[in-house]
Amino acid sequence: MVATFADIVSGAEPVHLVARDDAHVAWLAVRPVRPGHVIVATKAVVDAVFDLDAKDHAALWTFVQRVATAMREQLPCERVCVSVIGWVVRHAHVHLVPTDAPGQVPGLDGPPLPAAQMAAIAARLAGPLLSVRESRDGR
Repeated sequence: MVATFADIVSGAEPVHLVARDDAHVAWLAVRPVRPGHVIVATKAVVDAVFDLDAKDHAALWTFVQRVATAMREQLPCERVCVSVIGWVVRHAHVHLVPTDAPGQVPGLDGPPLPAAQMAAIAARLAGPLLSVRESRDGR
């Protein structure tokens, strides 16, 4: 049986724990992209990072920053890259990968899109986002 993040968070599945607080757990990835790859998850089972309410979302990123800072100081590494995929594992989590050079983490580059397609996507996204901002700012 494959362990779930809930199993890890509850302590039912042993892992190499690196940090925890009342709401989060951080452990070494079992199948790391690079040595020192850490997974940070919420203790509460929430489907995805962006499903967290604003307070819990901010708390997650504060915890992630604490772990990433320790990684840079203790491993050491030049940078800690962040990845939030949110597809395969249905539990809010963040990957932290220590790196020393470009290319040590799979990139997110794809082929360029045609200008018309880019403009259409931007318009679909900007419409509601700019409307929210404008209504908040009173514009």
